[in-house]
Amino acid sequence: MTKTVTPNLTATKRDLSIAPSRLRSAGVLPGVLYGKEIESTAISLPFDVFERLYREAGETTIINLAIEGEGEPRQVLVKDIQFDPVDGRHIHVDLYQIKADEELKATVPLRFINEAPAVKEFGGILITNKDEIEVECLPKDLPRDIEVDLSVLTEIDSAIKVKDLNIPNGVKTLAEPDESIVLVTPPAAEEVEAETKSEADAIAAVEATAEKAASEEGNSEGEKKNN
Repeated sequence: MTKTVTPNLTATKRDLSIAPSRLRSAGVLPGVLYGKEIESTAISLPFDVFERLYREAGETTIINLAIEGEGEPRQVLVKDIQFDPVDGRHIHVDLYQIKADEELKATVPLRFINEAPAVKEFGGILITNKDEIEVECLPKDLPRDIEVDLSVLTEIDSAIKVKDLNIPNGVKTLAEPDESIVLVTPPAAEEVEAETKSEADAIAAVEATAEKAASEEGNSEGEKKNN
């Protein structure tokens, strides 16, 4: 599990008379701030600043959002981002204001560490069924990610399930305990067949060489007798 220092972000209230496309052309990212018991507010963010923060913080890091003209910053999470289908750039962001004493639901990414011995030593195939997991907790307990140690996968058909994860105190997973996160399956049939064929070819080649050598030795002995 990784926790980070709460990053800061500054926004301005957005003038709805200005087209979002004009804002984006000026290096500004349009967005909206919403939450329980608060009025939704259209905001604008510096595009480059938000891009850098999002790469570092993702969607599971609480952000201190200061809105120009207001006093205390608000604590928010990135709830949704819209992307340009052509170049993949962010074109709109939804920020959700949280309450310190109210549990929230969030999707936390899984971070895979180490190597599975069953893959390295036995040629198994690593199958990843989940790369994130939904959790519920107080904002202060929200982890940025959850580690999954692949070194415990020592045999073919071994698996890591939700119940095997090291979940921090105060955090509850919402996935089924027996749901598979990652597992190691046997090598593909064609790979096994190819290895078997290769081994058989090697044995056949050795036997053919031995037979040829024995034949040549027999012919040599016969020539000596005739002479």
